[in-house]
Order: sequence, then structure tokens, then C-alpha cells
Amino acid sequence: MKIVTTKELSDIIKVKEKTLYQWAELGQIPSIKLNKCLRFDLDEIMDWIEKCKKPVTSCYNPFTQSSSPK
Repeated sequence: MKIVTTKELSDIIKVKEKTLYQWAELGQIPSIKLNKCLRFDLDEIMDWIEKCKKPVTSCYNPFTQSSSPK
């Protein structure tokens, strides 16, 4: 288990600290409250990020498909 602060996690996932506090308050991100300090388990965060990923739903590839009119 690797515990990180809001500042550290903010740097890792590129969101503002304020956003992390909001997400934690709303229960949208796994978090830990230690003596009124918000902390995050980095392993849980990485699992959470994986679950947030959307699957690819289109097979369109602009590099292989022609866009010329028929």
C-alpha cells in the first residue's frame, strides 16, 4: 500500500486538488481520512482509473480509411 497526499495525487493524475476534495466528498474516488487529512491509496486509485476507462466503440481509423467522396 502506498499512501499519497492530495498534492501528490493531483500531480500524478493531472487534476486540481480542489477537484480531488470534491470527488472524495461525493464518494466518487476512493479515499482515506486520517486525522482530518485526506489521503489516497495509490493502488486503489490505479484500479479506479482502470474502471473509469471507456472501451473503444468505433473501428474508424483516419490513417487507414479514405475520406474521399464516392
